[in-house]
Amino acid sequence: MDRSSGGRRSLPYEGETASETRVGESPTIGREVAMTDRGAADHDVSVVLVLTAFVLAALNLRPAIASVPPVLEVIRADLALSYTAVSLLTTIPMFCMGLFAFLTPRIAQYGRERGLFWAIVLVGLATAARIAGDSVAILFVTTIVVGIAIAVGQTLLPALVNEYFPDRAAFATGVYSISLAVGATLAAGLTVPVYQIGGSWTMALASWAVLAVAAAVVLVPLVRGSRSGSGNGVDAPQRLPWRSPIAWAVTLFFVCASTIFYSGLTWLAPRYVALGWDESFAGFLLTTFTLTQVVGMGLFMLFGDRVSDRRPWIFGMGSATAASLVAIGVAPSTYPWLLVAVLGSGSGGLFTIALTLPIDLAADGSTTDRLATMGMGIGYMVAAIGPSVVGGIRDVTGSYVPAFVALGTVGVFMVALGVAFSPGNDGAVGA
Repeated sequence: MDRSSGGRRSLPYEGETASETRVGESPTIGREVAMTDRGAADHDVSVVLVLTAFVLAALNLRPAIASVPPVLEVIRADLALSYTAVSLLTTIPMFCMGLFAFLTPRIAQYGRERGLFWAIVLVGLATAARIAGDSVAILFVTTIVVGIAIAVGQTLLPALVNEYFPDRAAFATGVYSISLAVGATLAAGLTVPVYQIGGSWTMALASWAVLAVAAAVVLVPLVRGSRSGSGNGVDAPQRLPWRSPIAWAVTLFFVCASTIFYSGLTWLAPRYVALGWDESFAGFLLTTFTLTQVVGMGLFMLFGDRVSDRRPWIFGMGSATAASLVAIGVAPSTYPWLLVAVLGSGSGGLFTIALTLPIDLAADGSTTDRLATMGMGIGYMVAAIGPSVVGGIRDVTGSYVPAFVALGTVGVFMVALGVAFSPGNDGAVGA
């Protein structure tokens, strides 16, 4: 794939060709649309269809996980599970999302569109099978299958964005990352009402399979319109870029972004309950954290493609995230809603940037697969233990202050990592 400006094709001004585009300069809307259409036109499908497919696919990649915590206590009591055992229902998918991401380069050989389609189908089938979740074996088997399918589906998406939207990576990544957040929010907020209406937690969990049906229907024409019936032009998988310093910078960035999000999700409400807040108000604070993720994601989606340098975004959102985490640690009662909103916006933007970096820094689609695999594979496995580490700091010190300050230093480290992501390194991995 052609990569001007060191790896990311900058969008041209009126009257310029793509090769004449100047790095960092803002494109016109008309040319953006034309060049975006070109990526989809290569596959004989419309831009709207592709975006709809990405949105619906991403919408399926969180509800099977996010629907469990709201009814976790009901599940534990109904199946007579220990707290340790029931906690595995949320820990196992996270670990699988990392471990089985390493399957993605091989699956991409048979077509990324086809791989995404079957990943969504598998999510849907495993989610629907939870209707029989009153069997402990079925509940845990479906949990493992969900984790595997999500691992493959979400790791394929960056390379698909690179393939269909080479000139609008931030926009397309922002669109599907917002869909990830919306899916998680819907599942967290609606699972209990569905359970209360139907009187069955197994039915409430299984109901989220409906989303997979909609996604699969839209993905069918995308699979048919792919360039190759068998392999989509993807070469045999090569080794992951273990020796690339830039690849390790991307991986560490994803580790940090995921650790901040999942640790915040775990410990934000307990931080304020420990200050004497009512649990319901602390829960609303957590909802604010998840909802404001969309703000940061949306800002990067709308404006991230206007310049080729990601570092200003990393500096701004990383600094905001670090400052809010430290403030929640040392001065949590000072404008708490604002602090949490800033944390949500900053961490949401950083997560979307993390998903965009493999597209920016890989030399081609195959390398994007491998770079995303390395980042997400290691990232999610480390993030799975992140909340436990933060909890350990709280236990050792007897205070949430050092725990949240430690998370703040993770945000500072992300800002430092941003130095590696200069436009001059775009396309450097695998070149």
